[in-house]
Amino acid sequence: MEKVKIIPDYLKRFRKTKRQNKNQVLASEIYKYFGGRLEFSRIMKMIKNKGYQFIYEIFQEVKRSNPKNRLALFLWKFEQQPILWKK
Repeated sequence: MEKVKIIPDYLKRFRKTKRQNKNQVLASEIYKYFGGRLEFSRIMKMIKNKGYQFIYEIFQEVKRSNPKNRLALFLWKFEQQPILWKK
């Protein structure tokens, strides 16, 4: 029985890890920063609609400031600022 347990543990070393693109990395960072209160799929949709750079700048502004409700500030800035251009 011990041999059966050892083989799957050994094979875990060789599993390929999925590579994430920059949008997924940013969405993951935002998701962890807000403690999961904002859904990952919603963050990805925000990045897709408004662009990576726009969301990154808003996120950095929220991280630098120290409001009581960071999530509310992030969402408010997202809704208020117009898009100048998107690549």
